[in-house]
Amino acid sequence: MKLPNWPPRDWRALLALTASVAGAAALTAFSAWVVWILWRGGWPHTTAVIRIDALAKALMGLLMIVGIVLISLGLAINKRTVKGSIGAASFEATGGDDTPPQTVTTTTKTEVA
Repeated sequence: MKLPNWPPRDWRALLALTASVAGAAALTAFSAWVVWILWRGGWPHTTAVIRIDALAKALMGLLMIVGIVLISLGLAINKRTVKGSIGAASFEATGGDDTPPQTVTTTTKTEVA
């Protein structure tokens, strides 16, 4: 089996592909895990607050994974800068190339007798 356009013409395309596949696998596994927790059931009512707190933290982790995947895809494909700050802490990530893609111009001359 031959994959179309393989190997990728740019390492950023490979990074984007890897991030999207790994992100999809992680999100699918996490979703299955949450469904399994909810389906299993049978907990005493006294643990309801602890279970809700654990599920809330797990879902926040899921949102962080989604954010990391989206940022990595955005940085891999185009020239981008992402900046963020909370209080005294700050974050900056830059990706992509500054150089424009190279173009080749070919000129042919044909004489007709």
